[in-house]
Amino acid sequence: MQMGETIHSPAPWDLPLWDPSHVVFFGVLYAVLIALGVGLALVHRGAVRDMKNEEQGCKH
Repeated sequence: MQMGETIHSPAPWDLPLWDPSHVVFFGVLYAVLIALGVGLALVHRGAVRDMKNEEQGCKH
């Protein structure tokens, strides 16, 4: 790959990935999105677990 060429990437448009500022920006962006996704998944799992425990402990 020569300097100035672009490659297909998961970015919304083709960017010159040889530019360090793009690498840093998308690295931080995807790290934050992954962290948010993991956090939401953990909260969802905890909520589902709590609902199941309440169903089992509350037998009328």
